[in-house]
Amino acid sequence: MSITTPLLIYLDTNVYSRPFDDQMQKRIKDEVNAFFNIIAEAKAGRLSLLRSDTLDFETEEVLDEEKRAKIMGYIESCKEYIPNSEELRQLSKTIQKQCHIRARDALHVASAILGNARYFLSCDDKVTQKKQANCYRRYAQNYKRDYFSVMNPALFVENFSKGKLA
Repeated sequence: MSITTPLLIYLDTNVYSRPFDDQMQKRIKDEVNAFFNIIAEAKAGRLSLLRSDTLDFETEEVLDEEKRAKIMGYIESCKEYIPNSEELRQLSKTIQKQCHIRARDALHVASAILGNARYFLSCDDKVTQKKQANCYRRYAQNYKRDYFSVMNPALFVENFSKGKLA
């Protein structure tokens, strides 16, 4: 019997917050369903979620106390943790400048890279664009990460359920 290591993934704050968005749009509803599928897979031990100081900080900034408490409950599914560090700050500054993304998005990407996540998931189209993903991948390779992919959570779940992810 072989023991497989759960696939390590990083979800940015907008993925954890997605259940609180208006689900009248199909895309949002699909992303919400994907999020709950990811949480279930993490609880079952088939996925492992990576948490970061950036994720914690952004969650603490959520003004609605009930929403913040629920997001914190979801974050408790994270088994791995990457703390803030000078190396992380420097990598995020480089990613922000070279990949042309916002500072907080760059902190999330840098956290995923330094935390050894294989997948970084976001609902933000700007963050998951192919051009952006290629840029992040270059920096992941600088840190000897053999594989680093960026995608929307709905696409991730679709591929994961079909066994298409490594």
